[in-house]
Amino acid sequence: MNVGIFFNARRSQGGLYQYAATLVHCLHAYETRHRYALFHAGPEPLPVAVDAGRWRVVRLGERAVWPRLAAEGALFTLARLGVARALPILPPYPEMSAAGLDAMLYVKPSIHSFLWPFPSVFPIHDLQHLFQPEFPEVAARGERARREFLYRNAVPRAGAVLADSEIGREDILRAYPGVRPARVHALPHLAPTYLRSEVTDADIERVERRYEPPPGYLFYPAAFWPHKNHARLLKAVGLVAERHGARLPLLLAGQRDREYQRLAALTGELGLAGQVRFLGYVPDEDISALYRRALALVMPTFFGPTNIPYLEAWSLGCPVITSDVRGLPEQVGDAGLLVDPRDEGALAEAIWRLRSDEALRRSLVERGRRKVAEWTPPRFTARLAAIIESAAPGQSA
Repeated sequence: MNVGIFFNARRSQGGLYQYAATLVHCLHAYETRHRYALFHAGPEPLPVAVDAGRWRVVRLGERAVWPRLAAEGALFTLARLGVARALPILPPYPEMSAAGLDAMLYVKPSIHSFLWPFPSVFPIHDLQHLFQPEFPEVAARGERARREFLYRNAVPRAGAVLADSEIGREDILRAYPGVRPARVHALPHLAPTYLRSEVTDADIERVERRYEPPPGYLFYPAAFWPHKNHARLLKAVGLVAERHGARLPLLLAGQRDREYQRLAALTGELGLAGQVRFLGYVPDEDISALYRRALALVMPTFFGPTNIPYLEAWSLGCPVITSDVRGLPEQVGDAGLLVDPRDEGALAEAIWRLRSDEALRRSLVERGRRKVAEWTPPRFTARLAAIIESAAPGQSA
C-alpha cells in the first residue's frame, strides 16, 4: 500500500501534538510492509527524522495556509449560516495526486479528510462539545458548530475513525449513527515517544538548575483551559495545608496564556504564592525528570474519556490522582486515585492520603508500570497498520 500522512499538528497543541508525533514515530520505527509519503504542513520541524527508502517527506510549507483559510474558514462560516448545502472537492496538492495513495492518515481531525479524494483515517479524541458545552473552549465563538460541521461530514465518509478507547468508540457511534460500526476502531493511547525511559543524573541536574523544584511536589502539566480545573486544584492544595498542616508544593507546567492571569491572581488570594510555581512552557527534554521527581501527577480534569498524562506518569514511576468522569475509571483502573473533580475537599483528602501513605504510592507506581507494559509500541503499530489497511479494502502490501 501507498499511505499518505498529513501532518499539520503544532507543538502548541500539547497532547494533540504528542499523539500525532507518536503515530508517525511508531509507523516509522515498527511498520515495514507499506510505503509512506509524509506531507508536512507547517513551519515546525518534524517530530522524527525520516529515513529514505519506504518513506519520503513532502514539505508543503506555507502552501498549507490557503486550504486552511479558503476551505476551513469559508466552509465553516457558510455552514454556520446555513448556506453550505453541497460540499466541493478541494483539489489535493499535486504531490498527493502523483503519489498513488491508497489511504491518507490525518494526525488530527481535518476538513481535508472529506474534501480530498482519498480514503481517510483520522482520530476523534473526545466529543466534549456535545457532552459539556458549558466549557467555552469547546463551544464558544462558533467552536461547537465548527466541530459538528467537521465531524458530521467527516465521520460518515471516513474509511476508518480512530477512537482512544471502547467508550470513545461508543460515544462516536451514538453521536453519529450514519457511520458503519466496523469503521470506528478503538486504538488506546500509547505513552508519548518523547519520554526518556531512563532519566539520567544530567537530566536531573538540568531540571534542578532550570526550575529549582522543591522536594515532594505535586505536578500538573496542562494548558490553562477551564476544563483542566486548575482553580479547584489550587483550593485543594490550600485545604491540605488548612486541614493537615502540610504546605505541599505544586508545580504547574504550561504556557502563560488562557486562564493563567486569573489563576495567578487566585494563587495570591489563597495565600499560596510561595507554594505554587508556574513553570511556563516546559520542553520535552525536561518533562521526564519532572515526572520522575514528583510526589504525584494531580489532574482533576473534567474531560475524558482518556488522557495521555497518566501514561506519561506511569512510565516514569509517578503516582496518579485524577477525576472520576466518564471513561477515566476504565482507563486508569486501579493505577490511580479517582475523585469528583467538582469536590476540592475530596481532592485534598486524596492528595493527603497519597502524601501520607508510602505503601499506597509504591502500589500505584507498580500498577501503573504494569498498565503501560501491557500496550507496547509494536502492538500499537500493528493495530494502527491494520486499521489503515481496512480503510482501503482490496489493497495489499
